[in-house]
Amino acid sequence: MRLLTLIISIWTLWFVTTLFDGSFSWQFDLATVGIDGVVVALKATHLANFFALLVALSFVIISIFGFSYRVSKGFHLLYYLLVASLFLILYARDYLLFFIGWEVMSITTYFLLSYTLSHKALIKYILFAMASAMSLVAAIVILYSSSHSFLYLDAHRGFASLSTSMSILFVLLMLFGIFIKIGAIGFHYWLVDSYEESSDLFTPFLSAILSKMGIYALIIFVAYAIDISGRVGYIVAIMGVATSIIAAFKALDEDSIKRLLAYSSIAQLGYIVTALSLADGMSGALYHSLIHTLVKLLLFINVAGIIYVTSRAKFSELGGLIYRMPQSFVLLLIGIIVLAGMPPLAGFTSKFLIYTSMLEGSNLLILSAMMFASASAFLYIYKLIYGIYLGHPTHKKLERVSEAPFAFLFPQYIISAILILLSAYPAIVVPYFNTILEELQIDSLTYIDSATISTKVASYDGLVVLGGFVVIFALITLLLASISSRSKRVKDRFDIAYCGEVPDESTHLHYGYSMGREMSRVGFVGVILGNSVKGFYDYISKQLFALSQIVRAIYSGNLSINFNIAILSALILLWWGLR
Repeated sequence: MRLLTLIISIWTLWFVTTLFDGSFSWQFDLATVGIDGVVVALKATHLANFFALLVALSFVIISIFGFSYRVSKGFHLLYYLLVASLFLILYARDYLLFFIGWEVMSITTYFLLSYTLSHKALIKYILFAMASAMSLVAAIVILYSSSHSFLYLDAHRGFASLSTSMSILFVLLMLFGIFIKIGAIGFHYWLVDSYEESSDLFTPFLSAILSKMGIYALIIFVAYAIDISGRVGYIVAIMGVATSIIAAFKALDEDSIKRLLAYSSIAQLGYIVTALSLADGMSGALYHSLIHTLVKLLLFINVAGIIYVTSRAKFSELGGLIYRMPQSFVLLLIGIIVLAGMPPLAGFTSKFLIYTSMLEGSNLLILSAMMFASASAFLYIYKLIYGIYLGHPTHKKLERVSEAPFAFLFPQYIISAILILLSAYPAIVVPYFNTILEELQIDSLTYIDSATISTKVASYDGLVVLGGFVVIFALITLLLASISSRSKRVKDRFDIAYCGEVPDESTHLHYGYSMGREMSRVGFVGVILGNSVKGFYDYISKQLFALSQIVRAIYSGNLSINFNIAILSALILLWWGLR
């Protein structure tokens, strides 16, 4: 079954690449089944092909990675159905087929999560998924009531015909449904538990791809239905920035590796949401979607290898693995440099495009907040590499572990090679991005050659920057190697003493155990770490439970009481109709 999954995934990747000319088009009329006037359509647009390529590439990577795992019966069939639903979402040209794909995606994800999630986490997921679905279908119905068409091309006409109150309601419902899927702060209550408890095989796909469906949904609503400039765009930008900042500090406080990466995903998606709210931010949003997909696959597979080898998933239980898993360390290092948006790797390119678009639009306040969010990310990124690979090991068993299996390393090498290629030639994907921008009637992104991206504010030559960093890194490595050759090597890293006190097995020697907790003494950080949306949702839960008890008391099962209620309801409806 695993070999079949790999074959199907490779075929899927090949099939998606054949659609890149955008020639595939299929349209049919549902009047034959009694839905007169409703037209639904499938079409391979450049935007759909871009996200489909991300899905197909991730499908191949996860298929290679999956050779190390035995999965429960039915997992692969649900996985195939999930991937099929994603393609339906992407290639739909109307909101009806889009919503059908959205629902199939949510349901199959629920069943895939049910293999490993606790009852409480599953309840969170399904409630938020239902809320997202109901919100989106309500927004689509509002749009249809005005345009009498589900097609994307008719959406703007329909939105323009709505009254002011209905326009506001449509935007609120749309954003509510999409923010839940993205996991924006305040709507993320389901996401962190799902990422932490899901299978290590499924989590990379969950983070890298399923979150992008929320981004794709936001794009098709923004591009075809509403004009996000003005107040709406500014509100969305503030929501994106707040998500990035709060999630960064929430990540810093986590001891679980997968929970830290979950908050990291939320923060990175906040960057994309902010970029989409800007007039010229689409190119940066598309580029960051590409980078985020690749880097999340890399990091979650890397962490899966650590859990597979050590059977530990917390920073307080790890440390010092750099000598035991050197390849994994280098691959994670590449991933966190990209995630941090530091030169010379490709993460800097997407941040460069987002920042310059803010400068061009004179959004200096949003730019300052975004740069603060990006700088804050260094804290949890450092914790990620220090807590796992550096510092002192927390247990002697960690001294006996070996490198992760080849099935874990090989997909990471593929992703790292793609990221390094994009680092040296950041403009290599720009021509295709320009076809998307032209399709959406947005100004194209300028570039000089495959290595140089140029904006109105600045230019960036990836090949020069990467070459300079490689030379500097080589010189520093030679210097450190000459120093280490004369240093004394420690035979037993547990042969230590703290002020004359000898630590025992229960003593936490690794800084990863409490790293980041001291940040709570900073005023606003303490507020972020000391507060949670859990209290709000617990309150909602209690009120709904109280309401259900009232309903249960009324509908007690007594036939005479239920009959009287039915008669009373009928009389009220009759009176209302005769008014």
